[in-house]
Amino acid sequence: MTRRTQGSRAERRDQIRARLLEAVEQLLADGENFTELSVERLVSLAGVSRSTFYVYFEDKGELIRAWLTDIISELDVAAQAWWALGPDAGWDDLRAVLGRVVDVYRPHTTLMAAAFDAAAYDTGVRDQVEAMMQRNIAGLRKHIRAGQAAGFVDESLPSAQTAAWLTWMAERGLHRLVKDASDEDLTNLVDAYTSIVWNTLYAQARIRTPRE
Repeated sequence: MTRRTQGSRAERRDQIRARLLEAVEQLLADGENFTELSVERLVSLAGVSRSTFYVYFEDKGELIRAWLTDIISELDVAAQAWWALGPDAGWDDLRAVLGRVVDVYRPHTTLMAAAFDAAAYDTGVRDQVEAMMQRNIAGLRKHIRAGQAAGFVDESLPSAQTAAWLTWMAERGLHRLVKDASDEDLTNLVDAYTSIVWNTLYAQARIRTPRE
């Protein structure tokens, strides 16, 4: 197979995947459950034949797994900007990076919900979701420990447990709160998220007062 043929197949797969994911989002927005969503219903709305679907995807779980790979990479980049903050960072710096995390997540809340639903029965999706969460917890734990060593994170905090709490609370908040938020509500949600993190990690170390 030539490189051009391989490229054409990849492009075709991406096009098919985009149409199918758009159909998934529409069906979920209409109140359908991803777990109960049939391939027939999905391909019908997407305008894709059943045979074409199975050329590119083993099942709807593989469709979600392929999408997750891309969105997890975007979220990783956004999260790493938080973990890279140092002792000179203030409240506004923290808000900027957490706002970026929210901005990356917000357009994908419906599909992320589908991924968490699929994780209940699809081991591949479950492994991806679990790996994503554990990587986020590990990254934040490392940041907390580095900040404690440098004196800009509260040294009394247990790093592993604090990282786990903040990561899982953020996941639930992103899942439940940002999807239907207005622009004004979203601003307030990001402000609240920032203050929770600031007061938990940094305020006691007194790097800088909030909004200085």
